[in-house]
Order: sequence, then C-alpha cells, then structure tokens
Amino acid sequence: MPVNDHRRVFRLLVLYRWISLLPPLVYVFVTYGNGEIGFRLGMVALVTAVCLNVAISLFPARLNRTLQHRPWLLLADLFVIANLMAITGGWRSPYYLYALNPLMVAAFFFQLRGAMIATTVFVPLYLLAVLTGVWASGETPDWFVVLVNIIGFYLISGTFGYAAKLLSRLRATSQDLAQANEELAAAHQDLEVLYALTASLHSAVDVEEVQEMVLTAVTTDFGCQQAVIGLVDSQENVITGWLGRVQNGQVGEAKLLSHQAKLPLTPSGGLAAKSVLEGRMCQATDDPCTPDNWLNTYFDMSGCLIVPLRWGLQPVGVMMVDLAEGDGEETRRRSLEAIARQTAVTLGMMMTRQRRARETAVQEERARIAMDIHDSVSQSLFGIVFTLDGAIKLLPDNPDTAVPVLQQALQTAEAVRREIRRTIHDIWPEEMTAEAFATDLHHYATDVLQANNLHINFDIRGDFSALSARARRSLYRIAQEALTNIVYYAAANQASVCVDVADGRAILSIRDNGRGFEPEVALAQEHGREHFGLRGMQERTRSLGGTCDIFSQPGAGTSIIIDIPANMTLE
Repeated sequence: MPVNDHRRVFRLLVLYRWISLLPPLVYVFVTYGNGEIGFRLGMVALVTAVCLNVAISLFPARLNRTLQHRPWLLLADLFVIANLMAITGGWRSPYYLYALNPLMVAAFFFQLRGAMIATTVFVPLYLLAVLTGVWASGETPDWFVVLVNIIGFYLISGTFGYAAKLLSRLRATSQDLAQANEELAAAHQDLEVLYALTASLHSAVDVEEVQEMVLTAVTTDFGCQQAVIGLVDSQENVITGWLGRVQNGQVGEAKLLSHQAKLPLTPSGGLAAKSVLEGRMCQATDDPCTPDNWLNTYFDMSGCLIVPLRWGLQPVGVMMVDLAEGDGEETRRRSLEAIARQTAVTLGMMMTRQRRARETAVQEERARIAMDIHDSVSQSLFGIVFTLDGAIKLLPDNPDTAVPVLQQALQTAEAVRREIRRTIHDIWPEEMTAEAFATDLHHYATDVLQANNLHINFDIRGDFSALSARARRSLYRIAQEALTNIVYYAAANQASVCVDVADGRAILSIRDNGRGFEPEVALAQEHGREHFGLRGMQERTRSLGGTCDIFSQPGAGTSIIIDIPANMTLE
C-alpha cells in the first residue's frame, strides 16, 4: 500500500478511536454518581483513553511508520484496552467499540492474516478482563454475550482484513493495468515507427540509404543514444560497411569512413560475429562489443545490445545499439528485433536485386558484344576469306591481277582491325551524319561484301541528328546484317535502305528484289547463318524496345521494317 494511503487510513482510524469514546463517556456520567467508586474508575479509564488518543493524534506519521516496521506494538495497545475493560465492568464494559480499533488497524495494515493474529491474541486478554470484572463485582457474567463479543471481534476484524486484502489486490491489479497500458502505448508507438520505417524502406535506392533510415529511426524515435549497422560481405566472409549515428547527430564522419573496418565473420570476430553466426540477440557487458580497435575508436559501444540481421538463413549484417540491460524493457527489445528483421529483408532483397542486375548486365553485354562481332567482324572476315580464296586462284596464272585483290583484302583486314577495336571499347562516333551513315554502308557492301553487281539506293528522311548514338549504331548494325543476307543469299541486283526519323521514332526499311523465302520456316530452323542473322536482328530490335517485321515469300523479294525509339541512352 502506498505511503499516502497508509496515512489516510491511519487518520481515519484515529478519528474512529475518538468517536468510540462516546459510549464510555455517556456510561460514566449516566450510570454512576460523582462519589461512587465506579465513577472514579470510569473517569480514570476515560482519562487514560483520552491521553492515549492525544498521543496518537499528535504523532500520527511517526506512529504510522513505527507500526509498519514494529507490528508487535499493537500488543501494548491491546493490553491497555483489556485493562480499561477490566475496570469498567468486564463483559459489560462500554469500551467494546474502542477495543475494535487496534484490531481494525491490524486488518488495514496487515490484511486478513494480521487481523486474525491480533484478534487471537486479544481474546485471552478480553477473557481475563471479563474474569477480573467478575471478581471485582461478584456478578455472574452472561457468557452468551461474551461469546457474541468474541465472535464480533473475529467477524469485524476478519471483514476489514479481507476488504483490505481485496483493496490491495485491486490496487496491484490497477498498477499492473497501468503498467500494461504504458507498455501497450510504447508498443503502439513502436509499431507506428516500424510501419513508417517499413514504408520508407521501399523507397530506398541503395544499401547505404537503408542504413541511414534505420539508424535515424533507432536513435530518434526509439531514443537510443547511438546505433551502428555493419553489413556482411559473403565473398570475404567479413562484416564491413559500418555506418553509425548518434542521437540528434549527423552521419557525417561515419559515412565517410564506411568499408574501412573488416570484422571476421568467425568466432575471432567477438560477440558481434557470434550473434550473426548464431542468429540471436546478445547483450554485451561493459567490455567492447567487437575486438576491432577502429570500431571501438569511432563507435564507443561498450555494453551494447547486438541484434543480428538475417534474411532467412542468410546473414546480412548486424545492428548494435546502446540499449543497456537495465534500461531495455522487453517491449523495446522486441521492437528492435522487428526492425532488424524488416531491415534484413530489405537489405537482402536489395542485395539480391543488385547481384541479379549485375549478372543480367554481364549477360546482356556479352550478347551485345557477340552480336556486334557477328554483325561486323565475322562478316568482314568472311569477305577476307572470299577475297583471299580468289587471289590464291589467280596467283599461278595471273599474279598481276591478284595484287589488287590482295591489296583490297589488306584494306578489309585493316577495317576489321578497326572494327574489333571499336567493339572492344564500345566506341561509336556520336557525330555520324546521314551522309556518313549511307557512305559507310555503301563501302561495306562494295569493299567487304564485294557486291559489285548490287545497286543500293539510300534514302534518309527526317532529322537524323535527333537519333541517339545507340540508335545510330543499332540501325547501322541491322542494316549491315540485312545487306550481308542480301548479297550472299538473296541473289538480288537491287536493294534500298531507308531511314525515316519522325515523332520520336526511327523506322529502318530494307528491301530487295531477290528470290525471297518463307520467314516462319526460316526462323524455325536451328542452323544456317542467315537464319541466325534474322533472329539476331529481331533480338537486337526487341532489346531496344522496338519491333522487327519481316515480309517475304519465294520469288517476291524481302522487306524488313525496323521501328525503334529515336532517343535512348548508350549502353
């Protein structure tokens, strides 16, 4: 029971003690005359009770504290009251209500058990007072009244004792409810923080931004003075990428110093590494959380709470906060663990996406290089082989005729060398004009493909300069592949290459009057160089976000229509 409640109850009992003296006062002046012995004994008893009440009224606080620490002092009060009852008639004494006061004191302060003990102690004293009254007056007592009085002692003290016990339980329940309400309020606040953090994590663009968001939430919303997050590098098997933040502070220096400390993800990495490996929270003592001097210098986290960041069975990192064992309630720890789980999921998914993006980029780059080599180098090499084969046949009989052919092969080989260099470095001149586009393709057809009997008409419409470097390069490669197929497989003598740039789109049309083919049958076949070239054009066009339509039939020539965005970034 709180101190203030003790004082109020004690004052109420003192007031009851004064009111219970009214029956003895009336009894003395009404029953006895001034000269009788009974009157004098009654006055002595009344004066004694009044003096006792005055002493209790003058020092209530001291008596309250003393009684709580020394409950046996009630025995002295019970003894005095028993004597007052003995000299005022015993079983007929008017101090019956007065005698209930110490029993109620025992009930309120020491509950049911104290009330029963005090009553059991007082009953023999009461019986002794009754016998003393009988001896003094010579009257035979009414033992039924005595029994009723004894039952009254137990009944009243027991009732007040049980009520005090219920009040104590009610007060304890109220305190528990208040504490639970505070915990629920704190948990609700933590859930709001967790919800806001979860929503903001979805907008994070990189791992470091995720760290900063979590550190801000932990130090600002959760009230932790300092927090640190390290990330697991699975390739080196270390914890690195450390980032720390102090409450109401700036990331600043910690951000600049990230990735400089590497904590081995082994038992030698200390309690932080152990927490990540075992997947459970650990509470550090006053010793540093890690054995790394750099971390101990820049992030003084002695005696911190270590929370592992794991995505399923995969360790992602570790979070250390300065939540000491004494001031970290269970609700706050559960909230930090929930934040750690959400952070681990976000980091794990982000790392997985980045890894897959890198793998996809590598695969796409490999496919692009393979396509560029196929579209330029392999075709040029095919032309060189064709030229050298003709030169070898001319050498025995016509060596003078073979020399120009070899010189042309040399020029083609030099062009192939430049093309390989351009492919390796992925260099394409952004300043290529429409005239250069048509001229290069014409030289490619005549010099590399040896298409002397093929007449090619070039028509470029619209603003060719609006095409991005990637769009120009892609259209050039597709046109190269289409001309190669026309020269070697179409047996055509006329072809046209048209580029139309308008409304943010670029349309490339390549037509010939060759022997044609069935596109569905050709694309369904697994072998054949020309078929690979057609699929290559389609795949390149799809990678640009465009469409590739092939129209052809046997004996009716072929038309290829490419439609791509005019402006795109260079990859």
